[in-house]
Amino acid sequence: MIQARKDVPFSNTTPYRFCPADGTPLGDPRPSGGVTCPECGRSWYRNSAPAVGVAIVRSGKALVTVRAREPEKGRVDVPGGFVEVGEHPARGLEREVREELGIEVEVEETPVLLATHTYGPDGNWVLAISFLARIVEGEPSPADDVAGIRWVSAEDIDDLDFAWEHDRRLIMAALED
Repeated sequence: MIQARKDVPFSNTTPYRFCPADGTPLGDPRPSGGVTCPECGRSWYRNSAPAVGVAIVRSGKALVTVRAREPEKGRVDVPGGFVEVGEHPARGLEREVREELGIEVEVEETPVLLATHTYGPDGNWVLAISFLARIVEGEPSPADDVAGIRWVSAEDIDDLDFAWEHDRRLIMAALED
């Protein structure tokens, strides 16, 4: 039997009320938004979620994906996703590309674009970290949360309905190199 979800008010800017480590009730937050646990001494913040994206260019065209799920279902973005806890952004990108496209990539370690944007109906802030990469194994095929893929040229960019404008800038910059 499936139960309906409770409509519990939540904001990604609401400070923690209990210590995630030991459950101790927490006091009022500092002006920075952080709060320190009186029991274990750890400080807790609600931070933007890090996400990674990649520009893969081959033969003068860049790979873009079409989103299969909300938010922004049906719109164009780049391969990538959220970084898992404790994961290096480049390793997270390799994992996301493997899940979404079934390929192995070699990621250039230096990010080429940083951007912030909101994600989802609650408007949670995301820190987007974009990289360049090249395919080292496999041929891209949509999987996971990707409905389709396209190889696009610089002339195609303006006509694409990108979910996030920083992805458009990433692809344009990658195709200029």
